[in-house]
Amino acid sequence: MNRMLRPIAAAPERAINSGLHKIIFSRNFSHGTVRRLLILFEPNRISYASIFPFLEYEQDFRKQYDVEIRCLAISEALEEGVPDRLMSATHVIGQTWLTDPRSRHEALERVFQKFPVSVKKAYIDSFANADIRWAEIFRSASLYFKKSIFCDDSEFSRTTYGDTNLADFYSKLYGLAENETNWRVSNSLLQKLRLAPNFLTAPDLSLALLSPSLGRSKKDVDLHARLGGTSAGGWYGAMRKHAECIVDELAGLHVVKGTGVSRRVFADELSRSKVCFSPFGYGELCWRDIEAIAAGAVLIKPDMSHLRTEPDLYRDQETYIACRWDFADFADKLHEILKDEEKRHRLTINAKRIARDYLASSGPVATYKDLFEV
Repeated sequence: MNRMLRPIAAAPERAINSGLHKIIFSRNFSHGTVRRLLILFEPNRISYASIFPFLEYEQDFRKQYDVEIRCLAISEALEEGVPDRLMSATHVIGQTWLTDPRSRHEALERVFQKFPVSVKKAYIDSFANADIRWAEIFRSASLYFKKSIFCDDSEFSRTTYGDTNLADFYSKLYGLAENETNWRVSNSLLQKLRLAPNFLTAPDLSLALLSPSLGRSKKDVDLHARLGGTSAGGWYGAMRKHAECIVDELAGLHVVKGTGVSRRVFADELSRSKVCFSPFGYGELCWRDIEAIAAGAVLIKPDMSHLRTEPDLYRDQETYIACRWDFADFADKLHEILKDEEKRHRLTINAKRIARDYLASSGPVATYKDLFEV
């Protein structure tokens, strides 16, 4: 991407960029390609991490699939309609947000339906939870992209205690009351399911991952464990408090913990850390995972073997250290890896190499291939 355009493409939510983003990336299709992709995007940081690679690798997408790409904020599409200049799209991607009322998701489906049946539609789910609870709404979409997918398809239709697999586990662990939930995902929806890239395609993270490796820089912090969410209610707050208690019980180590530091201080601490603890959030994938990999800290995280991600950054003892979901073995795993500098170096190199190779080889272009191929 043009270096002058990247800051605008990277942050459409900033007031200083929003107008320019629309002028540049919502302009008329030139009709100089066989395919024309329109992306109806959510500008928040989490959702936009899945959209930015379409702009970052725009020339690669054009070369591979003969497609030109335009973007329009989903709020504008829902409130004002898609402008006529963009209605000639041959492919349309849409996004909404998990906590939007059902009516807003349904409004996107109505926008999809305004395009001819011949137009290929897809939905990109950027939600933290592993389930696909809104998928049945998007009947016009032939593909449903998500950053992580259960290895076992039956997990999508399993009755859970609470509304997610994590709520099920942690509510039972802490004895919390929850209602049973079954999202009743059909086989036809599962056939639409495809992997989207992990958070590594976010503008700031991709830059950090592609930067020259710092090698074995001095690491004077044993564990980075700045954990937020401890004041939240329900299973999530209980789980984060539990994780914090596990960290507080550690003795004889240099640990950075607590919240409230600046981004600059946070990044500096992480770059000096040997290990980074990243417990689950409301979902399994966390921004912290990629930040740790980019900073060259070994990631310790609850076991991720139940999920597939793109690229595969969660290989226990190869790219990260898996601990039990109840953190019972966390201290042992931490002390073990702290004693083994060679292994720490190998894990950090492996993780960053996989992430960097994916980005450097235009991996997202291949990840989204089913959108353009018949």
